[in-house]
Amino acid sequence: MKATGIVRRIDELGRLVIPKEIRRSLHIRESDSIEIYTDQNGDIVLRKYARMRELGEYAPAIVQSLSSVFNCTAALTDTETVLAAYGSKRNRIQERRLSESLSSSIRKRKSLVLDETRQGAMELFAEPCEPFAACCAVPIVAEGDPVGSILLFWDESRPGIEQTELLAQKWIVTFLGKLLEQ
Repeated sequence: MKATGIVRRIDELGRLVIPKEIRRSLHIRESDSIEIYTDQNGDIVLRKYARMRELGEYAPAIVQSLSSVFNCTAALTDTETVLAAYGSKRNRIQERRLSESLSSSIRKRKSLVLDETRQGAMELFAEPCEPFAACCAVPIVAEGDPVGSILLFWDESRPGIEQTELLAQKWIVTFLGKLLEQ
């Protein structure tokens, strides 16, 4: 663990204030959920809660299936980070932090299609990444809250994303959202 040199007292109601600097560096916003647990040493650990982590061992199989069906590079994200990726270019996106504009689209429950007809001025990742010819992002919503997305990337030039691809992707995110609600 990284020492911050910041010490806080717990108040009479058991509350603890997380310093602004730490909230900013971890991208924790007001109303975000925080997971609290103890590790094997008995230390208390606070971590930003990501419902998508509940898919755990299934995430690699999900993206591998998507990659095979759509013949592309596929990724599963929470609202801020790529959790799992599969396909020929997975190393370009694995564990990357999403750009603020893509995270914002997910939080607003907006699907995103970038292809030849809509050249994307939008950056998809926080750090520069070799561009893809086309991308389709559809948010996953569970219990009314956006919790992540499925991203599909193609390297070859495409005149447009097929309507059937977008509909299939929307069906999959609806299924994942329902799965996370159980």
